[in-house]
Amino acid sequence: MSISPLYAFVYLKSMYKLDKNIIWLLRGSQRKVVFLNLPKDPFMSNKLRKELNEKKETSLSLREMSRHLRDFEKRGLINCINKEDPYNKIYSITKKGLKALQGLKKIDLTELSKKAN
Repeated sequence: MSISPLYAFVYLKSMYKLDKNIIWLLRGSQRKVVFLNLPKDPFMSNKLRKELNEKKETSLSLREMSRHLRDFEKRGLINCINKEDPYNKIYSITKKGLKALQGLKKIDLTELSKKAN
């Protein structure tokens, strides 16, 4: 039995007192996978994309990876270290991003599905 997105949203917000970023991350399956696999050390998008594709966690094009990273940066979850370089951007996770990552890892979605049934 699947649960409705509205129920999941209301349940998660009330149960975990989540901030907007965590809820936003949960709404996108690729976005969530990419964010959960962000390294704590500075990284390049192409290397992260290759690692994710090799693990078979998701299949991402470089364009999709760049879009996700741009969205994370707009929300203050990661920071581009070398913005002037158009090709080989290096990113690092911010304190706000680490907080969101910890909150996201705490959520057990299997618990959510059990509550819905």
